[in-house]
Amino acid sequence: MYKKIRWFLSNCENLCCKYHFWKGLIYLMREKFKKWYERSMDMPKPLRRGMLPFCYAMVAIAVVNFIIFYIVVNFNSIVMAFKEFTGYDENYNELYEWSVANFERFFKEMKLPNSSVSIALENTIKYFLANILVTIPASYFVSYLLFKKVKGYRAFRFIFFLPSVISAAVYVTVFKNFISVFGPLDTILSIFGYKLPPLLSSPETATSTIIAYTIWTGLGINMILYEGAMRRVPKELLEACMIDGGSWYHELFHVITPLVWPTLSTTIILAITGLFVSSGPILLFSEAGTVPGGNDTMTIAFFIFQKTQQGGALEYPAAIGVFFTLVSIPIVVLVRKVFKWIDPGVEY
Repeated sequence: MYKKIRWFLSNCENLCCKYHFWKGLIYLMREKFKKWYERSMDMPKPLRRGMLPFCYAMVAIAVVNFIIFYIVVNFNSIVMAFKEFTGYDENYNELYEWSVANFERFFKEMKLPNSSVSIALENTIKYFLANILVTIPASYFVSYLLFKKVKGYRAFRFIFFLPSVISAAVYVTVFKNFISVFGPLDTILSIFGYKLPPLLSSPETATSTIIAYTIWTGLGINMILYEGAMRRVPKELLEACMIDGGSWYHELFHVITPLVWPTLSTTIILAITGLFVSSGPILLFSEAGTVPGGNDTMTIAFFIFQKTQQGGALEYPAAIGVFFTLVSIPIVVLVRKVFKWIDPGVEY
């Protein structure tokens, strides 16, 4: 058994010799296996005999979970997208036929300017652009300030990362009270003679208000990633930039950014993969007695969630999910190629 595994890893390394990443990965796997094999040889024979079944059992749990909750669920969603409910038989069993009616219904609703689907798509694009154009650049710049250890940087790091730790329900409640009529923000603005309108009750301001909340609470995770990458930049390069008279702009964009580009590009690609699932805590922002997603705050992700929670036919939301998945795949592939092309390829 051990000899077969060693032979497999050795052949994998030879097959992947043209791809340095996979070659390195196979090499690490081989070294890990070698160390594990050497340790296992020191164990008593009965214990060694029972180790492999235990390892297989642990791996089987993850494999079964992946098959049931990912492969089966997604396959079922794809099948449902091409089914149309036609009625019941004499035993009250549901009858379906293969059809593209769900996609035709989706395209018809997309053409209507005030339909839930068109509003949801528009709001989804707004959330995505806010993340790409505001949240990621802001978190990157804040990470640079924390990296430079500006005055009070420890407190700022704690404040910006706090939304990633505390429950979203708590933060949404605090935010809603802060912007409410007669709330703290309204009281401050009234000093200057400005009356704060009901932001969450108006279709013109509801989505923008929730987007502002997502920007405020979305800085934490990326900020930690960027700051960690910046701390790995050699100090000699920063000192050389300072000696040459480089400003903070040169240091950030000409020295640090090329070195942390793998981390930065990864977060941008991950954000682009979530293009059509960009959303906010719409359900938490819904007022008591109102319909969730009202006031033109609907997004594609929340629209699908709402349809599945209401019960009834699930074929239509399944078709929407399949369509946006097919649209997003070539976009992500193209973005990955573009980022690979502009990669500075700096090693340190």
